[in-house]
Amino acid sequence: MLTIYRLSTKLKKHSFDLCTKLSKLVTLRETHVSRVMHQATTNGHLGSDEANQGNKYGDYVKFLELVGNLKHIKRTGWVLRNVKDCETISGHMYRMGMMSFLLDGSQGLDRVHVMELALVHDLAESIVGDITPYCGISREEKLLREFSAMSEIAELLGPSKEKLLELFNEYEEGKTAEAKFVKDLDRLDMVMQAFEYEKRDNCPLKHQEFFDSTKGKFSHPLVINIVNEINAQREKFAEANVDGTTHNSSPSREAATSGGSR
Repeated sequence: MLTIYRLSTKLKKHSFDLCTKLSKLVTLRETHVSRVMHQATTNGHLGSDEANQGNKYGDYVKFLELVGNLKHIKRTGWVLRNVKDCETISGHMYRMGMMSFLLDGSQGLDRVHVMELALVHDLAESIVGDITPYCGISREEKLLREFSAMSEIAELLGPSKEKLLELFNEYEEGKTAEAKFVKDLDRLDMVMQAFEYEKRDNCPLKHQEFFDSTKGKFSHPLVINIVNEINAQREKFAEANVDGTTHNSSPSREAATSGGSR
């Protein structure tokens, strides 16, 4: 009985500590958003117009530099798996943005809004890097770092800062139809990339864990159909490889290789 009592006490304390962390996270997030929005309305009254203009363009250059960081930061999941010449964060975000063109209007989704969410969803990684569950950082700490980074980035955008934060918050909350669709695109790009590496490196089914981690998590019919097609092609590639009919000069292999070297 004493052991059960101690275990119950520990569980209650753990639950309390987790709630406290989440409460701090929400408070910090609201503080960041409030501070940025407040400064958006007051910065115009500080200093001369000429000085403000100079600061504005300096901020824009800094913003572009941060976005440029994403061209050179490789995605952590592939690095941890020792995938050679793996994609960068910007490559991942760009293809997600291009996926918005798969929408033909019949899905009831705002294509431009989907593109905006895709381009913003990993922007914080230009400062904090690509943090994965294997990095030894808690989910709460990851969110704290990313919200802080987005606040810093938004400060550089003048009138557009509120829009940037709204897009990031919308994606993280995952409640709107567009945000849910973009989360599907995030996972879709990952399994597509895994398949491309299997073809490029002639290692069928090697990256199965990336498919397993997304199984049952896709929700939009369009994305589900595309994933089913990827799986079908992947099975054929594996079967052909076993039969010895896979050719290293296949168009899909060449396309994946050239895409990774750009």
